[in-house]
Amino acid sequence: MTSITSELIQETLTNLEKHGMEALYFSTRAEAKEEILRRIPLQATVGVGGSVTLREIGLLDDLAKRGHELFDHWKEGLSKEERFEVGRKQQKADFFLTSTNALTLDGKLINVDATGNRVTSMIFGPPKVIVLTGTNKIVKDLSEGLDRIKKVVAPRNCQRRKDQTPCAVDLVCHDCQSPGRLCRITTIIERKPFDTELTVILIGEELGY
Repeated sequence: MTSITSELIQETLTNLEKHGMEALYFSTRAEAKEEILRRIPLQATVGVGGSVTLREIGLLDDLAKRGHELFDHWKEGLSKEERFEVGRKQQKADFFLTSTNALTLDGKLINVDATGNRVTSMIFGPPKVIVLTGTNKIVKDLSEGLDRIKKVVAPRNCQRRKDQTPCAVDLVCHDCQSPGRLCRITTIIERKPFDTELTVILIGEELGY
């Protein structure tokens, strides 16, 4: 979408709420961060989905300073086995924080994963899930959301990771068969999962990919 108006933001929030999710809007990342820190008790464990947005907000640093046990598989120095174990611990955390690849006007969350730890924890495991997203990720519908992931999200993530994929070179999706392909698992959250409190926090800034 070329322009995200206040009317479109409100439409998105209203539809998320119709689907059983709590939906909040903050104009700045600082306001959103303050709200999240207020919601998470000091003793709570926190799982962290792979997300550029969370890091741009600076939320993880603040949580670490407060003494929370963070399950973050992006932590530097982890072996493959350690990353896998962290992914399992994310599902047992008190809270799970992540972003979304695309958010439709009619209130659907679209995500594509390579391993699946992020999308599984969004759906089942942690009793409370908070999804933070910039307004740049709002799309018209499912088709536009999937297109956004193929043309924007996946190529930029592959480039950031220095993956050996065609899209990391030219930022164009080739629907490749390379071993480093990130697009392996697609999920669409159409309604709040039965046993999960799902909150979507929309921020009036461009955040993440």
